[in-house]
Amino acid sequence: MRQIVIFPALATLMTFLPCYAQNILTEIKDILPQEIKVEGFRLHRNQEVEIEAVGFRPRKHGAILSQAWILNAETRDLVWELEDANVNNRGRRLAEFDDQVSLPKGSYEVYYSTFRHSRFGNKEGLGDFIGRMFRGIFNEDEEDEYEDYEEHCRDWKECKIVVRGHGTRCKKNEIEEFRNVFNENAFVSMIGLRDDEYLQKGFQVDKPVDIQIYALGEARRNGTFDYGWIMNTETHEKVWKFNYLDSAPAGGSKKNRYVDETITLQPGQYVAFFVTDDSHSYGRWNDAPPYDPSFWGLTVKPVNPSDSKYVKDYDFERVSEKNVIVKINRLRDNEFKSEGFTCKKALKVHIYAIGEGQRREMFDYGWIVDAKSHKKIWEMNFRNTEHAGGGDKNRLFDDHIKLKKGSYIVYYVTDGSHSYWDWNTAAPHDQENWGITLSVADADFESGDISEYNEKRDSNILAKIVRVRDYEQERERFTLQKDSEVRIYAIGEGDQGTMYDYGWIEDADTRQVVWEMTYRRTEHAGGGSKNRLFDDTIFLEKGDYIVYYETDGSHSFSDWNTAQPYDPMNWGITISLVD
Repeated sequence: MRQIVIFPALATLMTFLPCYAQNILTEIKDILPQEIKVEGFRLHRNQEVEIEAVGFRPRKHGAILSQAWILNAETRDLVWELEDANVNNRGRRLAEFDDQVSLPKGSYEVYYSTFRHSRFGNKEGLGDFIGRMFRGIFNEDEEDEYEDYEEHCRDWKECKIVVRGHGTRCKKNEIEEFRNVFNENAFVSMIGLRDDEYLQKGFQVDKPVDIQIYALGEARRNGTFDYGWIMNTETHEKVWKFNYLDSAPAGGSKKNRYVDETITLQPGQYVAFFVTDDSHSYGRWNDAPPYDPSFWGLTVKPVNPSDSKYVKDYDFERVSEKNVIVKINRLRDNEFKSEGFTCKKALKVHIYAIGEGQRREMFDYGWIVDAKSHKKIWEMNFRNTEHAGGGDKNRLFDDHIKLKKGSYIVYYVTDGSHSYWDWNTAAPHDQENWGITLSVADADFESGDISEYNEKRDSNILAKIVRVRDYEQERERFTLQKDSEVRIYAIGEGDQGTMYDYGWIEDADTRQVVWEMTYRRTEHAGGGSKNRLFDDTIFLEKGDYIVYYETDGSHSFSDWNTAQPYDPMNWGITISLVD
């Protein structure tokens, strides 16, 4: 009888042995403040694993000083986080957590972070705002208790996470192999990026291909700091770009954002970029890291692995030396340079310019004017540029414009700080090209389509007095061989009906004034209201003439006391024959 009674009990006990025989798959402990640790495990079949953890007790309001989570290593999906677990208080600050989670066969990464995490992620409602306000008013000690790291040192030593199940505990090198599985078909892999990185990878697509883009970076509503984009190298169209609005919370700090999306690329040549600023990157977090820290950066791969054969590497040059027509670079402080060229037919031109700008204002920048009309046809401004890497004020223009047949002058100016080899904040990623480069992008371009243009050799220019400073009176003489229509382009200073910096023309024989730049004849020249412009034609008889330009003691070229005009380089007067 006794044996009969014992046998069923033993059989029942045996059915529960597998549960109690679960082995330790992961154990993370001995964690220091501001640290993140990772371990991995493999499950050889679908099963439920047990999780035990010790961490700082969650509060209704405020930050969390410890966080743990599990990723599916093959898909990079979040499968569990500490907030899902049951909580049992362990003391004034610490709590014990336990949970069971069903996981399919596969590989997993377990993380424990002691960076300060936001409890509410990226969302804060009116109730949360009012709660924070009242805690400040009544000086609750809840936040102080969390912020006093020294007082909590002994508590850090108790923080841990243990995962039990039927599987294999992995070594560190095996965790790297997990990531290689996800990256197996990736043709762009820029991950684990550090501070101040600037990476690019060119690739060619031979047929329409659906691609998966997986990217983690740093962004807020008011700016993007670690980010990437994909550009068609022929059209310079950005077919994809990482930004705040099109990304989602990546865990940890509110500024951690991620993208996991699919787009279709048409046949063509492309380049992928990723840039990071000087803080908060892989291994150097200044706030809570994301849930997938090792993939900080950009990964691109075909959705269908069999499409890999339609994607190949492409050697992309950001600034090609081929077909360069103007190259003004490596500019230092207080420089002003210009270069002219003539297009003998309409051309598509690539402009690559790096300069300095902040709060919608540019300090080191370039522009292009029509050499005949002096009309500005392109200008580097804050709105048409993007971050050039390094300090926030480094700006980049990288795009195409179309130029009609004609002559043009390219200008570039720098102020008294932050220039090539004399940076006052982090340098841009492409330091050597601080300045402006123009190159022809047309496939049928021939060297004879472009020639040099030099204003001094332009036979249509009769007289030119420009870049005039304070307290100057300059003059030039010119002769008309026949009665002619001439164009006068003059910029000066005038206010309330009176001109202070202005020009006039006299008959050289009679000394009679034949034309004068008056306030009523001028219009606003851009910038400050006192900047005045005359841009029109007059008729002059055959003969000799003298053109004068005079300035007072303030507001002149390179010494403005209000906003400069749109065309500061031509402060003065230019007279030319009308074709």
